[in-house]
Amino acid sequence: MRISQKLLTEQPDRPDESAGLANVPGSVRANKAGLSPRTVWAGAMTAVVAAAALGIGIRSPLPPPAAGMLDPPPAPSYAEGRVVPPYDVAMPDPDVMVGGHSDYLYTGAGDSGPPNISVRAFTDLEHLGAEVDAMPALPPWTNGWTWAPDVRHVDGRYVMWFASPDVGDVLPTGVPAKCIGVGVSTSPQGPFLVGRQPVFCGPWGSIDPRTFVAPDGHLWLDWKADVNAAWGPAQNPDLSQNQPTVLWAQRLAPDGVTLEGPAHELLAATRPWEHKLVEAPDMVRADNRYFLFFSANPSYQDGDGIGVAVCRGPAGPCDEPYAGPLLGSSPLGLGPGEESLFTQAGVTWILFSPNGTALYRQLAVARIGFGPDGPYVSAFDGAVPGLRAATRHGGSSNSA
Repeated sequence: MRISQKLLTEQPDRPDESAGLANVPGSVRANKAGLSPRTVWAGAMTAVVAAAALGIGIRSPLPPPAAGMLDPPPAPSYAEGRVVPPYDVAMPDPDVMVGGHSDYLYTGAGDSGPPNISVRAFTDLEHLGAEVDAMPALPPWTNGWTWAPDVRHVDGRYVMWFASPDVGDVLPTGVPAKCIGVGVSTSPQGPFLVGRQPVFCGPWGSIDPRTFVAPDGHLWLDWKADVNAAWGPAQNPDLSQNQPTVLWAQRLAPDGVTLEGPAHELLAATRPWEHKLVEAPDMVRADNRYFLFFSANPSYQDGDGIGVAVCRGPAGPCDEPYAGPLLGSSPLGLGPGEESLFTQAGVTWILFSPNGTALYRQLAVARIGFGPDGPYVSAFDGAVPGLRAATRHGGSSNSA
């Protein structure tokens, strides 16, 4: 049913020794004229901020949602799902790549030290394999604290998108801009080799990359423009001068590391419950409709929640027919966010990071279904993602 976050065809999980790393440029840029990372998206972001300041619509109006999309809206779920061990380890920004014999869980760094990007192989999500650092060598543009990994098998190799501070791109607030980089490997467990420059940063930074495969086979990259970096240290969304964050999409070349064409606005944080902040975009397609899952409100706070929007296509635009989150604080933890979705054997799972004890961003999992009223948290029978080797079907190693 899901053909987006990870390919429905299962990916090979043995290294392809013939896959070279020579095609990773030192700096993969959307602009070919040598513009700085901050300049790449400046024109588009300036238009968005100006529109918001004038009080006019940031996006052209969408037609009304299809019948049934608004009545009734999905009710937030506070009981379905479970926290996944280990319980005393920070496991933020989870992402799963489904393989032929094993699946792979990627998580971001819990702090500025190694492991920089963690990967754990598993056949049962409750019994994870040993932690491996998928990016043991950092690129020269960052000193660590890498997060939001997204890994996909593309064109005979594994491509990882991620976010990290660029120490050479300091914002007016005095802190490094958070930028998006890309690396490749011949193995799903790395090591991933990363370009010597980030792919792009944007005027105030860009974070939370996530790839999506459209029905026509084209690969897209979604991300968040980190507009709230301009809010200052207080990060107060209620100040009138603070503009809402925006989610974007841009098509990728078949190599999975080169941006093509213009960037398209997907969604701006305009709903009251979002407090001007949306992030962690993840596009899925089900029942011939496009849905954008996202986190809203500042992460690490109790008000963080997971929302969903309806989109016209991979390039958007997207609109929110719901007045609140799909998932909010629950006995699993406060402020769930940083979600990602994947499909295994016809079942769609959502991974997310609620705050646990000692402020750990723990790993939690729930099932997602799709009905006439859109996505909903499905009945949870206590199962977790994981298939025995005998039940797996080794898919082809075709690219995205």
